[in-house]
Amino acid sequence: MSENLEKSKRWLDILARGAGEEWAEVAHPDLSMQAPFMPAGRHGRTTGIIPNRDRVTAFWKSWDSFRFHSVDIHAAADDNNLVFVTASSEARTAWGSPYENKYVIILRFADGKVIEHLEFLNPLPVIEAFGDRLAPKSE
Repeated sequence: MSENLEKSKRWLDILARGAGEEWAEVAHPDLSMQAPFMPAGRHGRTTGIIPNRDRVTAFWKSWDSFRFHSVDIHAAADDNNLVFVTASSEARTAWGSPYENKYVIILRFADGKVIEHLEFLNPLPVIEAFGDRLAPKSE
């Protein structure tokens, strides 16, 4: 159980640094990521380590700085492969907008790696920091 807690910390560190080259250390090849409250059509589920890494890496170019703080990580009492995270963030966009948010993240592990990342956040700070840069993705 503690191994998945440590891997959860590592995963958040990789995400906060935008370190796409380190994903294979912690992320499962079949990784599924979803943020249901993300605005502008960016809330759908993405499956596969490469599509997720590419999507997050491209988005991370929007940040000048980003860090998680007040991180709390807990394993589920009845499932060693399920981890619950609460965290806050402080960031600045590449165009100078400040950004802060709070998160609830549910991580599921398979074969010792993150296979599911389900992230809940307040969409209003995203909209305020990104403005019209969050136009819906064209298909």
